[in-house]
Amino acid sequence: MRWDDLFEDLTGQAEHAERLQRDEEVFDRIRRDEATVALVDRVRAGGDLVLVLRDGSRVAGRLAGAGPDWFLLQEEWARRQVLVPAAAVSAVRGAPARSAAPWGPVAARRTLLMAVRALARAEEPVLVRAVALDVRGRIGRVGSDHLDVLVEVGRGAGEGPVSIPFAALLSVAELG
Repeated sequence: MRWDDLFEDLTGQAEHAERLQRDEEVFDRIRRDEATVALVDRVRAGGDLVLVLRDGSRVAGRLAGAGPDWFLLQEEWARRQVLVPAAAVSAVRGAPARSAAPWGPVAARRTLLMAVRALARAEEPVLVRAVALDVRGRIGRVGSDHLDVLVEVGRGAGEGPVSIPFAALLSVAELG
């Protein structure tokens, strides 16, 4: 009878060790999967977000669109959309724990450059925020690493375009 108890105890210990090993494998697999998730993919999963930009300013709203290197937020309070380069983001509040599905081949090509070129074609008035200045006007030329803002009103109007490198770009907001 004592041997039955002994072997039953050994079986219980083995089952417990197997459960611990399985739990550890699951934990490791989850951590490996999480390590492959990019912040842009979590932000793309949507929701109400606050993007803290490099200069400390914030853009708050609901995700309206995204590309591999940009986000488009709908600011409810201002009733406008704001394009934010992913490189301008220092922190994100409200990013869901889940991530969006991987990009398809077409969506992966919707880069910041393409988004800014679309805004230039629309010829709508915009507020372009850069690290050192804000410029109101229309987007003119879009180069490989910069955009030109044609200033139409106020100081700088008629003085020629203001060229802003994408590396300094914080956001582009529509003006009503």
